[in-house]
Amino acid sequence: MSLSIYKQDNGSWRADLDSYGQRKSKVKKTKAEVKKWAEEQERELFLNYSTQVALNKKIILTMDEALSRYAKEVSLYKKTAKKESQRIKYFQNNLPHADWPLSEYRPEFLKEWENSVMKRSIRPLKASSVLRDYSMLSAFFNWCRKDKGWIDFNPVENIRKPKKPDHRERRTELDELHAILAALKYSPGSIPTTKMQEVGLIWLIAMATGMRSGEIVNRPMHDVFLAKRFIYLPDTKNGSARKIPLDDFALHLWSLAMKIDRKNSPKVFTVSDASRDVLFRKARSLAGLDNADITFHDSRHEAASLMAKRIKNALTLCKIFGWKDPKQALVYYNPTNDEILEELNQSQGLNKLIS
Repeated sequence: MSLSIYKQDNGSWRADLDSYGQRKSKVKKTKAEVKKWAEEQERELFLNYSTQVALNKKIILTMDEALSRYAKEVSLYKKTAKKESQRIKYFQNNLPHADWPLSEYRPEFLKEWENSVMKRSIRPLKASSVLRDYSMLSAFFNWCRKDKGWIDFNPVENIRKPKKPDHRERRTELDELHAILAALKYSPGSIPTTKMQEVGLIWLIAMATGMRSGEIVNRPMHDVFLAKRFIYLPDTKNGSARKIPLDDFALHLWSLAMKIDRKNSPKVFTVSDASRDVLFRKARSLAGLDNADITFHDSRHEAASLMAKRIKNALTLCKIFGWKDPKQALVYYNPTNDEILEELNQSQGLNKLIS
């Protein structure tokens, strides 16, 4: 700051003020008056300067920038980090107005995206996929609101979402099982010598135990306890560790897996989860089942439906599959009409009472 106060030839007093990049000048009758003016002006210039600095420092994030922050500060530390980070990049490239300030992002922008991806002619997204994306975006907006204080509302909460689809009830038919195993060139009861054959054994293990693909493929040998007849999963999708009990058939399958030539690899299987997916899809095509609507994850439905016939306590089934909500049993337990009739005939019902 620079301040000059001096008396002019006509007896008045003048102050020249240079402060915070601005210059001002004033003439008063007395020195005291001009000095008081200078002090008031200096304070005003300081306040204006401080306000501008504060405004310049204010963080105004765009939707795109906030998504990047979320990926680095949150997604990176999740089990699904790679998959979620890829989806965030998709949002940055495909959500309308991703360059808008986050605080100005509107629910109608999300609805615009939903309509475009569900109604497009090539590979439209299903309602289930859109709902999963909305779930991820809702978590992102809540983080922006609750953890960062960047916004005061969650746009996902203010839109009407697609109807949740009915639960999948697809079971694997015996002829489909044989066809895909043949395409994988795997003979049940043999020790796999190729990655395709490993996929065949992994698929059978999934149907026998209800384990997810990643839980089988990524299993290290030290988690396999054949003598105690269980597989230990220290870290599962729902965040809790659990033990997978092995009945005689499952024990036999895992015994075969432990004899694979893994060339000093710490994992039971040599195939990766990504390769498993590619090879299974390839085998499905070779088996002529591209239009059969069968997926690898249907093996979990198959396992739950078969186990439910033997395990009558629903809570035991939940324990095996790692379900925290018993309602999940209704999602994965999909008995066929023949199986229901078999159970009905075993109990006989009214026939027992009147015979």
